[in-house]
Amino acid sequence: MNKKTWTALALAPLLLLLSACAGGAGPSGSESSTPVRNGSLTIGTNGQEPPCIAPAENAGLNGPELSRPLTDSVIYENPKTGKLEPWLASSWTISPDGLDYTFTLRKGVTFSDGQKWDAAAFKANLDYIVNPATKSPMSASYIAPYAGSTVVNADTLKVHLSTPYSAFLRVLAQGFFGVVSPKEIADAPGNICADPIGTGPFTLVKWTKGQSVEYTRNDAYNWGPPGTHTGAAYLKTYTVLILAEDATRYNALASGQVDAVDWVPAQSIASAKQNSSIGILQATTPGHPFTWWLNTTRAPFNDLKVRQALVTGIDRAQIVKSVLFGQYKTATGFLTSSTLDYAKNDIPFNVTKANQLLDEAGWTKRDSAGYRTKDGKRLTAYYPTSSAIAYRVQIAEQIQAQAKKLGVDIEIQYPTAQQLSERTISGDYDINSGIWGTNTPDILWLKYDSKNITTPQRIGLNSSRLSDPKVDQYVQEARETTDASTQAALYEKAQARLIELAPAIPLFDDQRVVAYNKDTVHGLSLETAYPAPYVFDAWTSGN
Repeated sequence: MNKKTWTALALAPLLLLLSACAGGAGPSGSESSTPVRNGSLTIGTNGQEPPCIAPAENAGLNGPELSRPLTDSVIYENPKTGKLEPWLASSWTISPDGLDYTFTLRKGVTFSDGQKWDAAAFKANLDYIVNPATKSPMSASYIAPYAGSTVVNADTLKVHLSTPYSAFLRVLAQGFFGVVSPKEIADAPGNICADPIGTGPFTLVKWTKGQSVEYTRNDAYNWGPPGTHTGAAYLKTYTVLILAEDATRYNALASGQVDAVDWVPAQSIASAKQNSSIGILQATTPGHPFTWWLNTTRAPFNDLKVRQALVTGIDRAQIVKSVLFGQYKTATGFLTSSTLDYAKNDIPFNVTKANQLLDEAGWTKRDSAGYRTKDGKRLTAYYPTSSAIAYRVQIAEQIQAQAKKLGVDIEIQYPTAQQLSERTISGDYDINSGIWGTNTPDILWLKYDSKNITTPQRIGLNSSRLSDPKVDQYVQEARETTDASTQAALYEKAQARLIELAPAIPLFDDQRVVAYNKDTVHGLSLETAYPAPYVFDAWTSGN
């Protein structure tokens, strides 16, 4: 193996969409200011509260935001450089065949329950993540090649992979891989979901579901990632408020009820940037665009022409312009523009072509309501979803209206959270939607390889339930190659093939936008391995 190619894969920079008015994803406030200790910070986030705040057990947009104050990762993706740097690992080496990673671990690190961070603790975390009983919907898929690990000595762990995996180091930097206490894993795994014990700069005070998560400083902490300050966090207390309504959340910042807000709604971004008292942190989330995935295993979307018709016949740019006020970029394919090995494609809007495809698929008749029929059955697709995020509801309603003009009946349903989860796992849907942020193009393997279709034994992320030998070949070879240019070419082929197969409607490249009070909030930043507010360096004045 060429060591330089592995380095290129590991250190490829994350492309950020930077905001000119507030230094983009970099820290807030003046870097020359002297930090004030023992302050408090309250941030309002949206209504997508995960069922767990344990890193390995949550897969929601706000999972890392809630788990990162409690947990650290083995590797750090530096937001200033995009490079991967040591954090809880002090160094690592990779075997020539790419199957063994040997980590030397940082000394002097402890979990907040007093347990020592060492090779046994690292092994316990990796084994816990891939244990089927953990039901880790994201992390287990991210490290599916993990075949076990060997404790060489107290400070050294050798990790064994079943196949070479070019994304391994990069995914370990994500908040989903924050480590938890080996004692909790062994003695109280049932507590990890709601009360994870980590090595992080804060400990959990209280999680009031649907309302808030409260943290207090871990005074023993002294192992922040590269480029951050030494010692414990500046803040004494940190609180995340769950504020589902966009207007309520943004107004809470304007009225001084919170110090910062996450997920600034699209309609407020322009005015926030024009407000001299408000700072903005903004990044284009790497990974997969916000998408409507079409279930390819059952009617109507088991028919390629029906899928192609819906993808072609929906005016995605108009939806982004009207619902998101032109603040987001219309997706051009199955990776966001900030993702490594992104290849720009074209998904043309063509109503004439869409109608032609539906005719060719046999849906030539119309009922009294104007919907297409075949053999006396209406062309209907069921979309169970959450009503928690207003813009997603608006997008659904606009697509529903556009689809009706094509003669396609999209039935939007709002089941309970539990019902929605069960239906998603069982595949009881025609349409599923979401965003999958990750700092690697390996998201194409996670979302479209046939091995990632959910089974009774394993929860997978292949929401379209696509099974295509060419896609499987391209993404598997891409994750196994040790050559960066070969990997890029394979991912380009995979992206082009997905355009042909139309397993989904990519709508827009997601933006992570945080607004804060510039007069009182300093040092707040966005973590970039998976964009989320990072508060270890944050401090507040005047409160």
